[in-house]
Amino acid sequence: MTTKKFLLTFTPENVSEPVTYRLVKEFDIMVNILRAEVDEAGGRLMVALEGSGMQIDRAVKYLEDSHVQVQELKEFIRKDDARCTNCGACISICPVKAFQMEARTWKVAFLNEKCIACGMCVDACPPGAIRLRAQV
Repeated sequence: MTTKKFLLTFTPENVSEPVTYRLVKEFDIMVNILRAEVDEAGGRLMVALEGSGMQIDRAVKYLEDSHVQVQELKEFIRKDDARCTNCGACISICPVKAFQMEARTWKVAFLNEKCIACGMCVDACPPGAIRLRAQV
C-alpha cells in the first residue's frame, strides 16, 4: 500500500460533486482529509490517499477528468532554521510528534513524513519560523 498526499482545488461547478465518496467506492482508495476549506464558491481539500500505486493513479485521473486541480504534496511545512530559536513550542503543540528536540544539539528537528498539515505549529511559533507550504 502507498500513501500520497494531495491538494485538491475545486471550482464552483465541481464543488458539490461527491469525489471522496467516489474515490472510496469506485477506486477502493482510503481517503484521509487533512485540511478543508470548501463552500459553494469552490475550495481546497488536502487529503492523504492510500491504495496501490495503480489505484491512486486511476483516482488522480478521475479527479483531473472531473476538472479538479490536483497537486501532489511532498512537503507541508517549511521551517526557517535562520529564524528558529529552538524554543520547542512546536514540539509541545504538534499532535503527531513531527517535531523533536535533538538531544545532542538542542535543536528542533522536523520530521516531514509525520506531518498532517494541521497548522498548529504555525500558530504556536513565536518567531514565525514555521509556515504552511500549501495554505488551505
